[in-house]
Amino acid sequence: MKNEVPILEYHDLSERPHKVRDFHSPYILLNTKFYKQMEWLSKNGYRALTIDDLLRNNISEKAVVLTFDDGHISNYKLAFPILMNFNFVATFFVIPEFLSQKGYITRQQILEMYEQGMKFESHSLTHPYLLSLTKEEIILELRKSKEKIEEIINSDINHFSVPYGFYNKYLVRCVNNAGYKSLVTEDFGYYKPKKDSFHVLPRFTVKSQTELSKFTNIVEKRKLKLINDYLEALFIQNFKRILGFKVYIRLKSLALKASI
Repeated sequence: MKNEVPILEYHDLSERPHKVRDFHSPYILLNTKFYKQMEWLSKNGYRALTIDDLLRNNISEKAVVLTFDDGHISNYKLAFPILMNFNFVATFFVIPEFLSQKGYITRQQILEMYEQGMKFESHSLTHPYLLSLTKEEIILELRKSKEKIEEIINSDINHFSVPYGFYNKYLVRCVNNAGYKSLVTEDFGYYKPKKDSFHVLPRFTVKSQTELSKFTNIVEKRKLKLINDYLEALFIQNFKRILGFKVYIRLKSLALKASI
């Protein structure tokens, strides 16, 4: 368990509670909560690693990996200053076709963050449900997004975060063949060092309702206290596979509306 590392997945931050109950709202974390999480990591001697650190097995006993999906503008305005305050590095998976659109970061902001040590990787070209695409469309999403981000930061893009968390063995092969070193998922669990040339990486999703106590349970690997979370994640994973993307998204949207 010593070398197991939690990879934490964030999305969007906000300075005030998100009043609208929609598909995105569970993934909007108050910036004050994020600050307290980073403060706790810092006070307890944790080191923030990059994904490349993991794959090189450059792992300290107290280590986490911080990741953000989608490239929301809050990643630059809210998360970036907090990360800099605690001298933490994070990896941002961005969508090239979304850059500079309302609510998303720009190329210039990516460069500013990259120059300060932040890492950038691919979250596809247009954020589609990849399993619904043709082989040619999947290849385009993988390779074009890689090329466009490499053009911005003038550095290799090696890791791919799958949109919506849906993937299968075929997509794993596609990502590998496109020149990536890992497929980053939403599978619940810890990274365990392997000597594989390609990796499928699990992550813990930090949501709006994730309190500091649960956060610390994840980071400190208190697995017995995470059993209910693990069973819930396993149920949702199987639920997704059985229903498929479209039905799962429709049911989740209806559930959110019903809870308003």
